[in-house]
Amino acid sequence: MGEQERYKNMLRKIIDETENEKIQTSEELIRTLINELTTNIGVKSQHPLVK
Repeated sequence: MGEQERYKNMLRKIIDETENEKIQTSEELIRTLINELTTNIGVKSQHPLVK
């Protein structure tokens, strides 16, 4: 699976969770995005506050 496909799948999942009200605030959305990017996509954070 290509990188673009992984991003599309991640965004689909997050949109579904938002529509199903599993994600209700912008903070939850940001935390979910960061978690998805770091654990499932493998992006390494360069920001010192994001682990």
